[in-house]
Amino acid sequence: MIPFIKEFAFRDQVFFILSLTILVSLVLVFLFAISTIYLRLRNMRKAKRWRALEGKWEPIILDYLDGERTVDDVRSQVGEKESLYFLDFTLRFAQRLRGEENEAIDRLAEPYLSLLVKRSVKGDASQRARALRTLSTLGLDRFSDNIIAALDDPSPLVAMIAARALMHEDRPDYAEHVLARLHRFENWSQSYLASILTSVGVNITPALRNTLLDGNTPSRVRAITADALRELYILEAADDAYQVIATEKDRDLLAAALRLLRAVGRPEHLPHIRNLCRSEDFVIRAQALHALGSLGETEDLALLEQGFADESPWVALQSARGLKEAGGKSILLQLISTKHPQSDLARQVLAEGG
Repeated sequence: MIPFIKEFAFRDQVFFILSLTILVSLVLVFLFAISTIYLRLRNMRKAKRWRALEGKWEPIILDYLDGERTVDDVRSQVGEKESLYFLDFTLRFAQRLRGEENEAIDRLAEPYLSLLVKRSVKGDASQRARALRTLSTLGLDRFSDNIIAALDDPSPLVAMIAARALMHEDRPDYAEHVLARLHRFENWSQSYLASILTSVGVNITPALRNTLLDGNTPSRVRAITADALRELYILEAADDAYQVIATEKDRDLLAAALRLLRAVGRPEHLPHIRNLCRSEDFVIRAQALHALGSLGETEDLALLEQGFADESPWVALQSARGLKEAGGKSILLQLISTKHPQSDLARQVLAEGG
């Protein structure tokens, strides 16, 4: 009898626990549904309010841009609690406009921008990023100190937004601040960072050349500046690149300097390029042989042909391209006709570029 009572009591406890679990689950589902409905309704109200503000401001701003209304006319339509909405709205206008119209939008936003300074420092990463984007678009010169300070933001994304904002062709002096922090972006691709630097145009050339030759600067940063100089096609940077390949050992830096020489180098830069064609590092050999093909003379065809037989497929490819650029197409054709082990590679290179 006692075992039966114990078994009944155990089943009763299991049933109670199961019932309680189901009840808690139902309550959680109910609360989740309520919160979903609440968020949906809130977003609908926010979207409705945003559409109403757009409908109020858009015709007024268009009249303002046409000279039919003044700055005060527009600002009088911005309520005390509508300032941040108005900044978002003017930001959209500013991103589509240029010249005098863009400056007119900047004047509209000017008194409200200070509201974003605190957000650019104290908000979460997404708020800081959006605040910086707005400040840089509508008030770059006025808030340049805040944007420069954001280069040291804990979030790499926020720091990158600040870096891109400072890259302006009209203000090459900002670029030096970005160059000084470029080492922070070690996880970003080298080509992307170089493209950011080149967005300033040739006005950034002195800063790039100084950085390339600065032995106290991290090698990767110097390599990025070499790639930027190559994209800008700065002929004067050839001597800088030659000095780098004559004195430095870092693989990425040497490779970038050789790419720069391939683009803007001169025959007098060949001695050290020839030396690097025999480097123990296959990456350096490959870049050196390709540069040799661009700058080399008839006497260099033998060295390029020798590189075509390199054990590294990458070196062989760059040697073949060097042969083609140096006027050695006949050598590649001969290798094909004799069914050389690398004849397929020679055929591929000859077919490149039509």
